[in-house]
Amino acid sequence: MEEEKVVSLKFYGSMIEAEIEMNVLKNNGIECMLNDGTMVGLFPIFDDKERGIEVLVFEKDLDRANSLIEEY
Repeated sequence: MEEEKVVSLKFYGSMIEAEIEMNVLKNNGIECMLNDGTMVGLFPIFDDKERGIEVLVFEKDLDRANSLIEEY
């Protein structure tokens, strides 16, 4: 069985923003998850990149996920 590739959908400035849009995706049948490195977004003192909270989706769902987020 072939593994599906996981890609970055978007970076968020707060956990609340990420959770709201993740709920939109999940309610439309798109699996999504937070990046394991999200603690950096929550506690920027651990890293100087401060890109925020990263939400990931499967590559096959990326276009649909982007469309849903834009519509939302």
